[in-house]
Order: sequence, then structure tokens, then C-alpha cells
Amino acid sequence: MFKRHNINFDANATMPPTRHVLRLLKKIYRKGYNNPSATYLDAQKTAEAIEKARLQVATALGCSADEIFFTSGASESNSWVLANYNVKIDRSSHHSLDITKSDNSSNIIAFPLIVSETGNYGRKYDIDTEKLLFIDLTQAIGKQNIDLHWWHNVIFASASGHKFGGILGCGILYIKKEFQETMKPIIFGSQEKGLRGGTLNVPAIICFGEAIKEAQKNIKKHRIKINKVRDYIINNFDGIKFRYSHNVINITFRNLLATTAVQLFDTFGFNVSAGSACNSGSEEPSLAYLEDGYTRDEALRTIRVSLSEKNTIREAKKFVKVLNKIIDNYDN
Repeated sequence: MFKRHNINFDANATMPPTRHVLRLLKKIYRKGYNNPSATYLDAQKTAEAIEKARLQVATALGCSADEIFFTSGASESNSWVLANYNVKIDRSSHHSLDITKSDNSSNIIAFPLIVSETGNYGRKYDIDTEKLLFIDLTQAIGKQNIDLHWWHNVIFASASGHKFGGILGCGILYIKKEFQETMKPIIFGSQEKGLRGGTLNVPAIICFGEAIKEAQKNIKKHRIKINKVRDYIINNFDGIKFRYSHNVINITFRNLLATTAVQLFDTFGFNVSAGSACNSGSEEPSLAYLEDGYTRDEALRTIRVSLSEKNTIREAKKFVKVLNKIIDNYDN
């Protein structure tokens, strides 16, 4: 039931773990691990592995290890911030940053560094602005260099591990040191300096650390490979509108609804999406598309093709054939 048949052109929804992470995960479960909150020696070795992962994440993000807190994912991290602060939420944000809770008078602005639906940079906010920034790094982490301390007015940042080769179940929240005293937990307990309770997800955290270390080493190589696959696709079909960024191609059909197109691609062996996976059940157009200038009707006819370094030119050739078939036979 878990055998993958379709070619995955929906990398922004989730990425499978890297081979290195899968080998590491097997080793973790074979050797075993302990609750890192316990006091005996084996537990302390597990705690050391957690702190190693925390340092790996902090090194990749240009911050201090004691500013990184492990969560179950970016949605929890985002919800944690909203439970503590009133925030002005950019309309291109992930749905865990509920736009209905946006406070336009707030001095804190939340926005994605990379917008999931389009792959474009989120709104540019001057680092010298008096506003404080809460950045969703979910689509940027592991794909570009990040230095949170250089961007001095960033006070919060969130991310998930399954977007760049880690495994599901681990995210992070960066909390700038001077704001940690004001944060209250939404999950109570003694873990994570008393700010995020519950037994830590040891395998997912260790894999997060190793995955981010591996991804950082290969940023340039991965970008070159993704760009080649993307360029092949955009240069081999015509007749309908499209926009693209580094790893995302947004294709707008003339008449075909995006939800129908997704089903057709699934039938022909490809995973694509009608926008963010977290909004896939909605009949409303993506706010991120509307913010990017699409009309409501265009947004409802636009699919997202999101690529990763795992995709190949051979897959791109197959995709173009399927895309042209769908255009010719279904987009009338």
C-alpha cells in the first residue's frame, strides 16, 4: 500500500527522506534510544544527540542553539506564536496562520520567506523597518542560505523537517532570546526549557538535524539540477498561461478547473496540486494566488508543479507529453 507509483511533482507538499536519513533512521531504531528527560547514562546520550541536532539547525539558520525549540511541525510553531501575540498576517501565509486572526495594528508581521503556492519570495520587508518579523521558513529551509541574526528584526521563524529530506513529525520555532521570557507554552511540561512540553520525538529531531546539514551542503548542486528540469518543461509546451520561479511552475488552463486537472494528472501517473496541500479540500481559490495577481477565475484554473532535486529530465519529458495530452483533450 505504501509503494509509490506516481512521479512526484508536488515536492512543496512533502519530500521523501533522503537515503542518508533513511539509513540513519534504521540505525536509530536498531540501536534504540531513551527518553532524553531521564537521568541515567543512556538517556543522557540521547539528550546529547538532541542537542547535536539543535546545533545543526542553529548553524544552518545563523542563530544560537538556545533559540531553537523543537515542535511537531511548522503548523504547531505558527499556532504557538499566535497563541502568544497579536500578529499582522500576510495573505500569502500558510493556513495555520489564520488570516481571520490578523491584527493589522500589530507591530509584528508574519509572512513566508518563500510562498508555497508560487515559489516566489514573500513580501519584502526592509530589515531596517521598525516592525518585528515572524518568518515562515518552511519552503526556504534547506534550499537557500539563511542568517536569522543578520536579519536583526526577525523574532520568530518556523519550519518543518519533511520539506527538505527529513521525516514527518518534527518542526522548529526560532524564538529570539529576548522574547523567550514572554512566551507561554500551549503544550505544558518541563521539556524545551519549560516552553514546549511532551516527550521529544527523538528520531524525527535527529533526522531533522542531519537532513538540514546534508541539504546545506548541496544547495547549489540541487538548484542547478532543478532549474534544468524546470526549463525543459517550460520550453516544451505552449498555448496556455504559466508563471514560474526556481522550483515551481504555475500552469493556468483556459477552461479546465485545477481540481479536475489534478485528478487527470493522477490518472496519468503524476502528483501535482491545485495549490497548498493544506488547502486542497477547499473550493475557494488560494489567497496566495490572488495576492500574486491572479483573478479568482484564473486561480481556480491554476495548478502548482513543484520540483525537487530528485526529479529528472526523463520525468520532465513524460510530464510534457501528459500535459500536452490534457491540454488537447480536456482544456477546450
